[in-house]
Amino acid sequence: MACRESNRPASSGISVADSARVFRLFDRAYEVQNANPDSAYELIQQAGALSRQYGFDQGLFNYYNQAMYNRAAYRGDFALVKRLGDTALSLVQDPARQRFRMLMNFSRAIEYQFQEQNDSAIVYYLRALDNQVFTRDTSRVSMIQNNLAILFHFQQRDDLAVTYQQKALQNAISRNDTARIIGSYVNLYGFEIARADTATAFMYLKNGLALAADPKTWRDETELFKNAGEYYVARDRVDSARYYFTRYYDLTRSLYPPVYLAQPLIGLAQTDWLAGNIAATAARLATVARLTNPDSLPLLDRQNFYRLQHQLLKKTGQWEGALLALERYNRAIAAFQNGEKNRKLVQYDERVKQLTHEKQLADQQYALDRKNSLIVGLAVVCVLLVGLAVVLMLYWRKRKMLESEKLAKLELETEWAQLKSRMEAQQEERGRISQELHDELGTALTSISLASELLKQRAEGNSAEVQIIARASSEMTTRMNEIVWSLNVNNDNLQSLVAYIRKFCADFLGEAGIQMIFSETIANPRQELKGIIRRNVYQSVKEAIHNVVKHAEASQVELAIATVENELHILIRDNGKGMTGGPVESWSNGLRNMRRNIETIKGQINWSVNNGTQVRIQTPMTP
Repeated sequence: MACRESNRPASSGISVADSARVFRLFDRAYEVQNANPDSAYELIQQAGALSRQYGFDQGLFNYYNQAMYNRAAYRGDFALVKRLGDTALSLVQDPARQRFRMLMNFSRAIEYQFQEQNDSAIVYYLRALDNQVFTRDTSRVSMIQNNLAILFHFQQRDDLAVTYQQKALQNAISRNDTARIIGSYVNLYGFEIARADTATAFMYLKNGLALAADPKTWRDETELFKNAGEYYVARDRVDSARYYFTRYYDLTRSLYPPVYLAQPLIGLAQTDWLAGNIAATAARLATVARLTNPDSLPLLDRQNFYRLQHQLLKKTGQWEGALLALERYNRAIAAFQNGEKNRKLVQYDERVKQLTHEKQLADQQYALDRKNSLIVGLAVVCVLLVGLAVVLMLYWRKRKMLESEKLAKLELETEWAQLKSRMEAQQEERGRISQELHDELGTALTSISLASELLKQRAEGNSAEVQIIARASSEMTTRMNEIVWSLNVNNDNLQSLVAYIRKFCADFLGEAGIQMIFSETIANPRQELKGIIRRNVYQSVKEAIHNVVKHAEASQVELAIATVENELHILIRDNGKGMTGGPVESWSNGLRNMRRNIETIKGQINWSVNNGTQVRIQTPMTP
């Protein structure tokens, strides 16, 4: 993911000899990195130190890129990687260094992708593409588009995955990069299968197989042959499936360690089973089990392995083994279907089972204690009174403990019931107020609006006063609808806020003749948002859009909404004349209201000028 810097300048305030010295260190680091990453890191640090000494920006930012990749990929030192990334991103805010913004956002995205923080990785990949305008270096664009496609696929947003993968494909075709072209066809096949478009998927598969006819071998051909084998297995075309699975096996054996042969062997076992060759199926599955633990296989391969094993053992009368294989197959299916959305439910279920088990053990222990006490009392007649006293004491202590536990549980239940009752009462009151506003004021305002329209249609009524009444009633209706929306508890979610903002901006900008470009990157549309957060964010966006229409003289506005971990990020960017002077002093106290609204919900808002005005809002989604 980190790559050598290809554009080496002959002069940029540094001599050719000094530039060559820096990049020789980077080249040596690249050569030894896989075998000895720590030695490579030392060479990268030396190159960075020389770049600082020479004032050589290209070498300096190549140092940050290579160092972040080395420490993340080979040592997992994400604390150091974050510090390096923060420093680099701070440095590229200097307009003189803006051509390195794409590289540093790309490096930060890679950092998040290594940590499987996919939402954050998507945000920084998109920022990298936005900043591509500042540099002539397009070598990473195809990689960024490919990575975005994969991340969107992980989020089951396959329409976006296909869009970015097609961009990566066109980029690879323009560069005549056969390996990346094949890789793009492999990914597009998978995305179209996920969208249940098998015809388009097969078209991409055929295109990839046509390129694989070249005598040169590409690593991406392994996935290509695997996809082809699985495609023909699904259609019971055994000979075609066996041909491609055999090519998959041969290529894997020539490129990778033996453990990687498990997956092509599972494919060949499927063709043996379809052909009725039970002995060959059993032999291949046994080889897979020797090569690796089947539970460590990817989910789809794990499903195929246990499904075949179940069918084989059932066919040969090994019922106990067949039942075990079926259970493991069902577990793989459940994991594939449910994934992360069932994780908390499973944890809760396991916790309930654990508590139930602990209670059973406590009951058994209590019963055992009582039994032992009785045995001792009966066996030792001479100390009957002492034994009886001991038993009574134990019983009393146990009873007091149980009573204390019951009392504590009752107090917790009572406290929860009271809290729940208060919350429900608050929600009902919000709903009642919202409904009454809608029913009572809404009807009255609608009547005023209709009456003013009738007056306007009459010659004697088309006066300035009637126009004022009509405009005021329209504005009051709009504001009342906004209040009703903010009070309605059914709208307490991120999806409602995004939809409301989008509709307002589209209507308002459309009336002003301004084009809107909208994009959203939302991980969880059903994320709960409190009413005050929705209201303050909406009012701030509304004020920003009003300022664009009133002051900016813009023809286009970009509105981007994204979630990063527990934060909501909103970007409003226009191509107008920008703000002159401080925003609060020159653009009315409406901007002060925006800042107050956002800071009230513990968020931040910033303005900047760059070929127009940019407003960035960043706020937590939970108070």
